Amino acid sequence: AMTSGCGMRRQRIPVLMYHSVSDEGPAALARFRLTPAAFHSQMSWLRANGFHAIRSEQLEWFIANRQPFVGRPVLITFDDGFQNFADHAWPILRANDLTAEVFLVTDLVGESALWDADSGPPTQLMDAGTVRRLAAEGAFFGSHLATHRAIDGLSSSDLASELLRSRMFIERWTGRLTTAFAAPFSVTDRRLGRLARECGYRIGFGGRHGPADLDCDPIDLPRIEIRGDRSLDDFVARVEAVLG
Repeated sequence: AMTSGCGMRRQRIPVLMYHSVSDEGPAALARFRLTPAAFHSQMSWLRANGFHAIRSEQLEWFIANRQPFVGRPVLITFDDGFQNFADHAWPILRANDLTAEVFLVTDLVGESALWDADSGPPTQLMDAGTVRRLAAEGAFFGSHLATHRAIDGLSSSDLASELLRSRMFIERWTGRLTTAFAAPFSVTDRRLGRLARECGYRIGFGGRHGPADLDCDPIDLPRIEIRGDRSLDDFVARVEAVLG
């Protein structure tokens, strides 16, 4: 294995995928939920081990320019935009000098995760005012489309409409260009990358699993799912495996 040091130029980066950070929630969704204590120990480990958080636009730049990563970058992503991100995850990230990118379901902002209703009481989603506040504090936002429907069930016009509509709302709320999306349920198909590019996106997470590298297509990047039913040692092993 290569030794790690400040001068290391890396070809690969861990893109971490989270959903919920909360002490309570439906048992059926435990895989998608970390306790605040568990999330805190992961973020403390990243900080103690010299990681710096980048955002998806920076990752896209590295890939487009085939520019090796400097130091130990990590991209921390959250799907859905739960209120518990604002309540629990964001203060922990800030305390560790890290940031994250949250993929919002824009039609349901301020409501709840109705797509999970079969599993128990649906989790609250952050509202537009919270998105504005977090963006001003240094969080980043991307699209998880508009309705959280799996895209393989959407017509091409509905898919394009969701891509455009979600991007427009996020840009309005954050005051920043929005170029990143993540596919709901990690479901993708052949249309998604092409339509997303036509709708102004440059970077996407379609649902593939593993480390991202400079050879990846930026519109279909893989991520590493961080599950709530795994140990800190498992987290450390996953991140260190990417660094080589």
